[in-house]
Amino acid sequence: MSNKAMDTTSLSPKKSTPTNFDESASKICFRQRSLTDSLSWAHYQNQHDHLYYINEQQHTLSLYLAGGYDTHRTDAPSAYGGPGKFCLMPKDAQSEWQLGQSQQFMHLYFSDDYLKQLALKMFDMDPRQLQLPELNYTSDAATEALFRHCIASSDWQSNDNHLAMEQMTNTILVTMLKNMGISKQAITVKGGLSPKIVALVCDFIQANYHRQIYLSELADLAQLSEYHFCRMFKASLAQTPQAYLLGVRIEQVKLRVRENTANLTDIALQCGFSSQSHMGRYFKKLVGVSPKQYRDLIMK
Repeated sequence: MSNKAMDTTSLSPKKSTPTNFDESASKICFRQRSLTDSLSWAHYQNQHDHLYYINEQQHTLSLYLAGGYDTHRTDAPSAYGGPGKFCLMPKDAQSEWQLGQSQQFMHLYFSDDYLKQLALKMFDMDPRQLQLPELNYTSDAATEALFRHCIASSDWQSNDNHLAMEQMTNTILVTMLKNMGISKQAITVKGGLSPKIVALVCDFIQANYHRQIYLSELADLAQLSEYHFCRMFKASLAQTPQAYLLGVRIEQVKLRVRENTANLTDIALQCGFSSQSHMGRYFKKLVGVSPKQYRDLIMK
């Protein structure tokens, strides 16, 4: 994923206007790593600049690896940065920063839907309850250790540690939710599918993933029109019915790849895909590696 896709701005680059993060002449990107369409990492260095930051596509969790003592926000009350300090910049949140001497930092980019699905899976939390706050210069020794020793020290150019990096990234996100108390929020929400209907629809998909499932079948189970069913399913599960079905199929592919050495074409057909290439395209999108690479990784 390119920086252009991750950091965007609507401000014109005038002399009196803070520089867009993406246009900073002093910024150096040491390395980038995209794990999936929803998760990516970047390692930067920057110094002596006045920057404007907004990410219109994903949330950003940033850790100062070194330096940052003179860096602070200029658009809001702010302390100063330093090694081990975290900043959380939710999607669409705007901020301005004055950078001091040379500093290095790592950004973890993650999509809103991915985080909501993770919260649902780990805490059985209604996705609509999840609202990320802006955080400036917080500290957490355990999360910092994961950043430094499990992510920063990894070889980002090799696919050999792909699964380990993804697992550590999920651990970081779950730890972030726990530390901020987000997993215990009790925001009142309305609408969506009832737990009984969610279970009924999901069980139906789990039992029939191997064949073509029609949207009308799912809507009939919920006794809703297709339009209202799709809206309420997305509200309750932070993904569309089609995305949920695809996720179930990908998990079945992973299970079969781990448990046997069957031909990948056979696995694709068993799991509801029209061909091996069809399966491979979506597997790479969600898992970050091809089915063959995934099999090689888990067999090492």
